[in-house]
Amino acid sequence: MSSQYITSEDHLPADTDGEVTIQVTNQETKEIFQTRARLSQDSDELDDPIPLTVLRGPHENTEEQWYIEVIEADFDITPIDDQILDQCIEESRTKTDVVTVRSEDVRALVTYLVETGEYDSVSEAVRTFVRQYLAETRPELLEQYVQRRTALEQEDLSRQLIGRDET
Repeated sequence: MSSQYITSEDHLPADTDGEVTIQVTNQETKEIFQTRARLSQDSDELDDPIPLTVLRGPHENTEEQWYIEVIEADFDITPIDDQILDQCIEESRTKTDVVTVRSEDVRALVTYLVETGEYDSVSEAVRTFVRQYLAETRPELLEQYVQRRTALEQEDLSRQLIGRDET
């Protein structure tokens, strides 16, 4: 267990009463994980309170002190392999960005959503579904993707501008 956790206000449930599921980062190890927990802004309301810094604002530069009591942490999530993720990012840059579902049922349902005006296109609907699903089930993958993609783009820009790697 960490002596300090961090989370974004985006991960803070609307209703923090009782038991919640929340994504937190261990401040010491930087490990990101989902946990079942109880939250409070008053440490006296929890049996085993651990400081939780909630980052707020558009640039997450405002800190608010909360407390968390971890009930069950999901440490069974497979760690993200940066090498494979980098390889996938590179392939997505050079290969087609078309993803095939090959499902008559999914195609019919998504087309219905487009025809009824909920989405402008099948592509928009599928992108929305995948992003929402990943945000709910694999937020750590999305965060790592953003970090790796940003690092790769910085390396590319560095090579283009000054002709060398900054690694």
